[in-house]
Amino acid sequence: MHALQQWLISQRQQQGLSQLQLAQRLGQPIGYIEKIEQGDYVLEIIEYLHYCQALDVDPSVGITLIDLAISRD
Repeated sequence: MHALQQWLISQRQQQGLSQLQLAQRLGQPIGYIEKIEQGDYVLEIIEYLHYCQALDVDPSVGITLIDLAISRD
């Protein structure tokens, strides 16, 4: 989902985190973050929750964005 992808990118950027810093928080290689932000990898729900924890954001906001995007289709 493009809306979720953009939201995750904006949350990372608003916190001043680089992709590398977020990857380190998650214990993942930077390529993991790059693939998510480029839309080449879709997060499983558990991964999404960990991702939101690493960004210290409310995962329900992203779920709402997905719901809105689906409603428009």
